[in-house]
Amino acid sequence: MKKIQALKPSLLALAVTGVIAQPSFAQQGESLELLEEVVTIGTRKEGQSPTETLSPIDVLSGSIFSKQGATDLTDSLTKVMPSLNTQRFPIADGTAFVRPVTLRNLSPDHTLVLVNGSRRHRSALVNLQLAPLGTVNQGSQGVDFSAFPSAAIKRVEVLRDGASAQYGSDAIAGVVNLVLDDANEGFSLSGQYGEYSEGDGARTALAANAGFALGEQGFVNVTAEYNNSEITSRGTARPDAAAIAEIVGADQVPYNGFGQRWGDPDIESVKLFVNTGYDLNDKVTLYGHASYMDTQTLSGFFYRGPVLPTAADNIANPPRTTLMIDANSDGIADGASNALISEILGRGLDPADYLTEDSTSISGYALLNPIHTQFPGGYSPLFGADISDYSLVFGAKGEFNPNLTWDLRGSTAENEVAYVLEDSINPSLGRLSPTTFNPGTLTQQESSVNADFVKTWDDSPLNLGFGVEWRNETYKIGAGDAASIAVGPTYAQFGVGSDGFQGFPTESAGSFENDSYGAYVDLETDITERWSGAIALRYEDSDAYDSTLDYKLSTRFDVSDNFALRGTVSTGFRAPTPGQVNTLNVTTTSDSSGNLVPSGTYPVSHPIASALGAIELVPEESVSYTLGLVYTPMDNINVTLDYYNIEINDRLALKSFTIGADELQLLVDAGIPDANLLVGSNGNYFVNAFTSTVSGIDLNIHSGHQIGGGNLDIDFRHNYNTQEVSDVAAGTIDAGRVYDLENQIPNHSTVLSFDFVQPVAGMELSSLLRFNRYDGWSSTGGLFGPGDASDAASYGGAILVDVQFTLDINDNYSVSIGGENITDEYPDKEANGTLNFLGQQYAVTSPFGFNGSYWYLRANASF
Repeated sequence: MKKIQALKPSLLALAVTGVIAQPSFAQQGESLELLEEVVTIGTRKEGQSPTETLSPIDVLSGSIFSKQGATDLTDSLTKVMPSLNTQRFPIADGTAFVRPVTLRNLSPDHTLVLVNGSRRHRSALVNLQLAPLGTVNQGSQGVDFSAFPSAAIKRVEVLRDGASAQYGSDAIAGVVNLVLDDANEGFSLSGQYGEYSEGDGARTALAANAGFALGEQGFVNVTAEYNNSEITSRGTARPDAAAIAEIVGADQVPYNGFGQRWGDPDIESVKLFVNTGYDLNDKVTLYGHASYMDTQTLSGFFYRGPVLPTAADNIANPPRTTLMIDANSDGIADGASNALISEILGRGLDPADYLTEDSTSISGYALLNPIHTQFPGGYSPLFGADISDYSLVFGAKGEFNPNLTWDLRGSTAENEVAYVLEDSINPSLGRLSPTTFNPGTLTQQESSVNADFVKTWDDSPLNLGFGVEWRNETYKIGAGDAASIAVGPTYAQFGVGSDGFQGFPTESAGSFENDSYGAYVDLETDITERWSGAIALRYEDSDAYDSTLDYKLSTRFDVSDNFALRGTVSTGFRAPTPGQVNTLNVTTTSDSSGNLVPSGTYPVSHPIASALGAIELVPEESVSYTLGLVYTPMDNINVTLDYYNIEINDRLALKSFTIGADELQLLVDAGIPDANLLVGSNGNYFVNAFTSTVSGIDLNIHSGHQIGGGNLDIDFRHNYNTQEVSDVAAGTIDAGRVYDLENQIPNHSTVLSFDFVQPVAGMELSSLLRFNRYDGWSSTGGLFGPGDASDAASYGGAILVDVQFTLDINDNYSVSIGGENITDEYPDKEANGTLNFLGQQYAVTSPFGFNGSYWYLRANASF
């Protein structure tokens, strides 16, 4: 990568002179007519383009993903659509590697994701991290966008409007439809390598796509992709880790004296997508698609301090209580009681396996875990997962007659997250504890059957869509391995279960499911030559919740041939998933002083949650409005401007609390065994907590120009978004969480792209320049703060600049060189003192991460 680093100044100069300057010649050049794709979502009327629909819809060509360095669709989409957001939260359990994508600052599972028009299944991960490591994402169970290979995508359609009446649960913020490549010929192969300017975070991507004809009637299109992303590190040494490194040597402390790492995880994945279709005859077509993904990930956890050689050292740097108990803070392990020794002996066990011999103790043993000798500089557990994912959709579609079409399909899918924990211990097992664990498995299974019909009339503009759906969601929890949940004889002294992420107990294991049934009708028509409208109704019922009836009204008025007004009003809903209702998780977090404390999330039906006031959940319900305009002043310019307002009632959130004396008494009264061991820990369970109102404006301006012998495409997208939280139920979310929901995502976000293609010496050069502007934002310290928003801090915005130059050598071969964030922008320094102590250098809530500039090379071959 030294050669790439050397090219950075010249690349920036080329970008400025070769692309920015081009628009100044646009008035001298000729207009380039924009070609628009026909959309397949938001309407059941065939043949409409995004500028003709009643609802706001964006269409992104699949080629846009080859014009950036991101190798993960999670990043690729959010780089070009300002209303889509994602964040990278290190030390955030599963959220560190299954990164949620949000639309309009709503929960990830408020956006419905389709593939070729069929509902995509969720990830098995329920995001449980508390703010600031997951404010918007907290409690959500959304789709894993990283499972999609970019080379498999023909285009992406984004419906920026509520659509529960058309598509069912989850479509509150909108719908994202990924349309797969259906080419029946050709083969392409690409390879990319890049790394950050800091010299870490190397990314390798290999992708292949091939199309095959099935006679003259059908096709099979296959895409395979391999990705490898190495870790980044942007933190500083924790003061306690640095002090310990001075005593025992930096090589004995994790991360060479830093203690813990703040940065991206290690990820390796293989992805496969197959898309197929076959015409049985003139009236019936078989179709389907299948996908598979296998991913291994590994990230970091908080640092645990060691037992040091002297009492003075231990006083200055208290050891982790999993290794030593020092109640009087004299730097020496407390003596073990005779009762504890008798209990260990009574089990037929050797006390020396769990405690350290000490002649000064009345029992002959001290509360010093003998496994401490394996960690002279402390330990920082590594947490990750083996993620497997598959889906299969198969269907048939056709027509009874030219005015009545049908589509019947079925699907089955599964996402499994098998957790792994390394470099940790089960402290209750003493020196017999392993250091590698499998804390358990989460599995999300979904199946569905859909029947859709569209009726038209020769003598009427009416377009009637109707259909039915059955869907099953099953959530499975697999218990952790024996060592991750074992209760050794010293559990009351040192703690129990694998430290950092306790294994799922056998009593929490099980299978939880919900069946839902839906029926809809969707009518669209031209009321006059210039005025059109639509109405959709959907009835849905499920085993777990009451039935719901949702509607959507849409209208559009063409004021002239190039100017139109449009608007919609709709209701929506999102039912809590079996995963949200039944998830159980015990992990470790830090309090406002930097101390590590257990944090447990319990199902609402769990005895602990019930004792503390949990009640059954109800679906979230929404009312949405949009009002917009479409303006096409010339064949080469499209302008859309849309206002939206979404109000969601009964939003799900985690109720968080610390178990003190009052909570302990409630647990004791409920008969919870060993309730005293929970004192001081955090507890959480899901509640319907508040109402949020999200409103904003989307502005898109797209134009094409012929300049000299080349074509210039200019794309401007801006999103303004605000959120107001109200009707907060007593005892649920605190003022800090309310503040973060309203302020942690920038109000303004902009993407401006210039894409210039021109002939050069018998070849073709494509020059891309992209600006991503992020407004400033504010955030509290969340769980690292007081919870009353008094610690809120503001962070400045930034403009990130991306460039890419692609040289098409001939029809078969091309090479690309590019950079992202080429000016090496970083967010402001983290303002929270606890996070500073823990080693976090930059704002952890940054909407654009904190890795700095990234440079890459890519080669393509197509036949």
